[in-house]
Amino acid sequence: MSQKFIEMGTCKKPHGIKGGFQFHLYNTEDSSLRKGSSILLVPLSSASSLNSKGEIKKIKSISIGNKTICYLQDIDDRNIVEQMIPFSIQLDRADFNQLDEGEVYLSDIEGFDVLNEESKKIGIVKTYYDHGASDILVISLDNGKNVELPFVEAFFPEINIEQKFVVMIQPEVV
Repeated sequence: MSQKFIEMGTCKKPHGIKGGFQFHLYNTEDSSLRKGSSILLVPLSSASSLNSKGEIKKIKSISIGNKTICYLQDIDDRNIVEQMIPFSIQLDRADFNQLDEGEVYLSDIEGFDVLNEESKKIGIVKTYYDHGASDILVISLDNGKNVELPFVEAFFPEINIEQKFVVMIQPEVV
């Protein structure tokens, strides 16, 4: 089974003097990161001492809250932490939490066909990002244009995981 790593956040700051990291996670409400998780750390700049392709590390402890503080196995010195940052924090998709019925991870619908209300293919889901107030889907339309819409039922009333498509209601442009 091939691994598909998904970015969960970044780390740009150390925490304390005993080898702690201050993580900035994109989702702190329902994070899949926990004690024992193996994460891929990918450097964000040449200032990081990490291998340019990234390194797998195991979480020794993690406290998710207002600040997310994480300790990694075999790292117990602030100087090592400072050498490693900045980096991206990535987790294998296979290690994500199970979802409730009707829920979907946006990383799972990248590349899905986008159909209009008449079930005609009009594009694909190119990517997504968190806008703060909501998640945004970036749709690459077959006409060569991109459209960015909030990932809400008003625009995306149907997602079919098995058949790999989403239905999009196109907004009217004045």
